[in-house]
Amino acid sequence: MDKKNTLSKTLRTVGLIFWGIFALFPVYWIIITAFKQSKDIYQGPFLLPFVDFQPTIAAWTKLMGPSKDQFINALTNSILFASVSALIAVLLGSFAGYGLARYSYKYGNMKNNDLSFLIISQRIMPPIVAVIALFAIFSFIKLLDTKVGMILVYTWFNLPLTVYIITDFISRIPRDIEYAAAIDGYGKIHQIFRITLPLAMPGLTAAYLLAFFFSWNDFLLALMLTFRKASTLPIMIMNLSTTDNPQWWFISAVGIISIIPPMIAAIVLDHFIDRQLLSGGTR
Repeated sequence: MDKKNTLSKTLRTVGLIFWGIFALFPVYWIIITAFKQSKDIYQGPFLLPFVDFQPTIAAWTKLMGPSKDQFINALTNSILFASVSALIAVLLGSFAGYGLARYSYKYGNMKNNDLSFLIISQRIMPPIVAVIALFAIFSFIKLLDTKVGMILVYTWFNLPLTVYIITDFISRIPRDIEYAAAIDGYGKIHQIFRITLPLAMPGLTAAYLLAFFFSWNDFLLALMLTFRKASTLPIMIMNLSTTDNPQWWFISAVGIISIIPPMIAAIVLDHFIDRQLLSGGTR
């Protein structure tokens, strides 16, 4: 048994190592590319800084120099659109999810489960189906290439998913906890905000992260509904890569920066989940 356990652990370890290399190599590649020169890219591949090639900060000098305004505008827009739209989607999704989890609805032959599927079906629909209509509507109401317009469209884009996730989490919380809170004198609003939602915090956080990531990585909606003022990082990277002579070192530098905000969001909210999971329902 010991030999089998040892062999099993060894195989798992080797498999995890290979998978880690496979998953992290693209990140390593983009990092070293951001410190290369043109000849290091087109005469390569070179993988080891100071061994295969001499690193340079030319890409970063350009990023913080001639292209600074364009980069800062795209970065701040991406952060604003992703964070605010995800927050609004989770806020609205919490109310909708609570209603679907705690009350019974019937519209014709449709009940709660049917309504939940109808809601999530709006997210299953490819965005390209609605983007032409959105372009026409936004053009009519003067929201093309505006921050408000992009926050609204990303909220619309992510709301079905947040409703679906939060409904599932709240439905798993026993109603007896709310009944006990009612006996202690808590009104319905206090039951929701001080008991149910803290207990559903893992679901709220998961919904927020997914909404944030989908908005952050979106390309199609930003491509169709923005031009210059409200353009995002994916659009900037696309514009840089479609030139006659793409500067891959500069594109890689922008790509590295685009990875950092989602990582920070995931790390911060992971700790927030651990802290709130134990505090919910004990206030």
